[in-house]
Amino acid sequence: MGSSQLSPPPLAKRHDPHGGAPTENGNGNGHADGHAPEHDRVDLDIPHARKGWLIAAVVAAVVIMAIMLAVGLVPRLHQNAELAADAQAAQNAAVPVTAVTPRRSSETLDVRLPGSMRPWQEVSIFARTTGYLKKYYVDISNQVTVGQLMANIDSPEVDQQLRASEASLQQMQAAAAKAKTDLGFAQATWKRYESLKGTSGVTQQELDQFQSNFNSAQSALRSAEANVAAAEADVKRLTELQGFEKVIAPFSGVVTGRAFDVGALILANPTSVDTLPMFKIAENDVLRVFVNVPQTYALTIQKGMEVKVAARERPGREFTGIVMGTTNYLDPSARSLLTEVKVPNPDFALLPGMYVEAVFHVTRDRPPLIIPAPALVSGADGNQVGVIKNGKVHFQNVKLGVDYGSDVEIVEGLQGNEQIVGNPGERTIEGAAVAVTSTEAAPAGAGGEKPPTEKVAGAGK
Repeated sequence: MGSSQLSPPPLAKRHDPHGGAPTENGNGNGHADGHAPEHDRVDLDIPHARKGWLIAAVVAAVVIMAIMLAVGLVPRLHQNAELAADAQAAQNAAVPVTAVTPRRSSETLDVRLPGSMRPWQEVSIFARTTGYLKKYYVDISNQVTVGQLMANIDSPEVDQQLRASEASLQQMQAAAAKAKTDLGFAQATWKRYESLKGTSGVTQQELDQFQSNFNSAQSALRSAEANVAAAEADVKRLTELQGFEKVIAPFSGVVTGRAFDVGALILANPTSVDTLPMFKIAENDVLRVFVNVPQTYALTIQKGMEVKVAARERPGREFTGIVMGTTNYLDPSARSLLTEVKVPNPDFALLPGMYVEAVFHVTRDRPPLIIPAPALVSGADGNQVGVIKNGKVHFQNVKLGVDYGSDVEIVEGLQGNEQIVGNPGERTIEGAAVAVTSTEAAPAGAGGEKPPTEKVAGAGK
């Protein structure tokens, strides 16, 4: 072997898809000549990949990704930093607010309070004599005058008792007359024998006897006169009972109730609480209005002050009343002062039992301050207002008075010369810097043109 020759690479074994056994030449058709067809030959003489190219591709991909990340992230970070800076600047910037100056409320104002109307007088009439209702002359809704006959009661027992008492009185008077005559005779006899004292015409025993007869006659006369007085009193009592057979109106008014018809048994002086009265009368040409005045205005109510009274059922009409007096005592449950107002009602336009509104024109020694309701902040620390001092907000606790809706009274916590925040918001916190954009005063009509209305529980509708 003088020269070396490279032998061709071995042919890869192939599997016959038709189930033939693999052959050396990769021909599955059983060719024994060792030569396969051109299309079945596989050239496995492939050069190996180089490692440098692979590393370069990886580095290039990493660089491209880094460039893309830098291009997208850096502007975003820069933008976020700018937004954070703007937010910090906005947070530290002064909050624009409207400054409000509290205003002192008017010294005089109208206080509207609910009241209930009652008759000036109201009475239930019961019988003072026992008998049967003979006749009645008035009925419910009838107007009566003082002394007017309302009904008659037939009481024969009282009439008989009166006649017996009058007869007994005559007997007593006759006995008294006889006792008076006996006294005169006893006195004359005693005087006659008294003149014979010291002579033989009369003894001392006889004188004593005549004097004793005279004294007995005096006692008999006094007893007879006492019996006459007792009989006269009994006659007078029965006469008055007989007079109660006529039921008379005690004052002028309207009949508001009648319980019995003709023939009904009427009992004198009933003791049962459920016994109905014969009549009920109410005086309604003058009425009383009872008003519960809250503690806030209790000290401003004076006897004799004028009060305007209005009823919803009489639109456009006002009735003038006068304060008759107060209880001078605050109800512990409602902290209110019961006040009585006298209201003339000559045309009977008002009815007892009506719900009315009483307007008191009161004067206050130290009227409270008025601020807009939006300036008030209510929270866990109570009611507060934001007071502006040296360009910053400081919250001050206040005590409220009357709430008018759009405005509210401040009775404690402010002096009146402060500037307060009229529109506090979320950024208006304690110590926050503020910039006053405008200055306003509390509305001029608060507490003056719009008087308050106090509602009391349990009164009125």
